[in-house]
Amino acid sequence: MIIKTKGIVLNQRNIGDNDKVITILSKDYGIIEAIANGLKQKNSRLAASTQPLCYAEFCIFKGKKYNSINSAEIENLFYDLRLDVVKLSLAVYLCDLTASITLNNDSSWVYLRLLLNTLSLLEKNKKDERLLKSIFELKILSLAGFMPDLVCCNQCGIYEDKLMYFLPVESKLICSKCIEMIPETIISIPAPLPVVSAMRHIIYSEDNKIFNFNVKSKTLQQLNLITEYFVLSHIERTFKSLDMYKKMYAQLNNDYNT
Repeated sequence: MIIKTKGIVLNQRNIGDNDKVITILSKDYGIIEAIANGLKQKNSRLAASTQPLCYAEFCIFKGKKYNSINSAEIENLFYDLRLDVVKLSLAVYLCDLTASITLNNDSSWVYLRLLLNTLSLLEKNKKDERLLKSIFELKILSLAGFMPDLVCCNQCGIYEDKLMYFLPVESKLICSKCIEMIPETIISIPAPLPVVSAMRHIIYSEDNKIFNFNVKSKTLQQLNLITEYFVLSHIERTFKSLDMYKKMYAQLNNDYNT
C-alpha cells in the first residue's frame, strides 16, 4: 500500500551500513517511522529530504512489518535555522519533545501546525526564542492530554492573586493563602500574575492567536522555569537536546536561568 502525506522529519537513526530509520510527524497519519534506503551512498535522492527539520510531501510504502520511503518532494528545509547553532539546538529539542508524545492520528495536523508555526517564527526572529519554547511546551502537552487547570485557585476558587503558585505535577494553580495548606512534599513554583496571564493565553486562546503576546524578561524567565518543569514532570524523561540548547544559550547570553 502506497500513501502520500505531508510531514516534517523529527529525527533519524542508522540501521545497517547505508540505511536510516526516519521518524516523520505526518499531517494525516500521526508519527510514522519509515526506512530510507541508501542514504549514505553518493548522490542519494533522499538525502536532503530525510534530514531532521525537513518539511516535505512523502510517498511511503506501508509494509506488513516495515515502512519505506519511495520519494519525497521538499517544501521547506528551514535552512536559516541550520545557520544558527542555538536556534538549531532548540529546534531539535522541539522535535524530540514532539516525538516523545503519543499523538492522536485524527488530530496530528494540529501538532504539525504548531511545530511548523513555531519553527517558522524561530527562523524569522519574530519572537524571543525562550517565549517560543514556553508556548510550545505548554501547548503541546495540553494537546496531548496534560492540560493544566489555570482557571482559578484549585482550593478557594479565586481568579487572581498578586502571587499564585503552579503545581506542575498536579497541573493546577494555588493562591498565596491556600498554598499554606499544601504539604511541603508537593512541588510548587511561584507564578506572579503576569506569568499566570501568559499561561492562560497559551492554553485558552484560539490556535491562531497563541503567539500574539509578549512578556518582560523577568516574567519570561519564570515562565520558562514553569513550562520546562511541567514538561519534565509529565514526560518523565530528560532530553539531551534540551541540555544542549541551554548550554549553547548560556554561552551566548550568559543569563539562562531555568
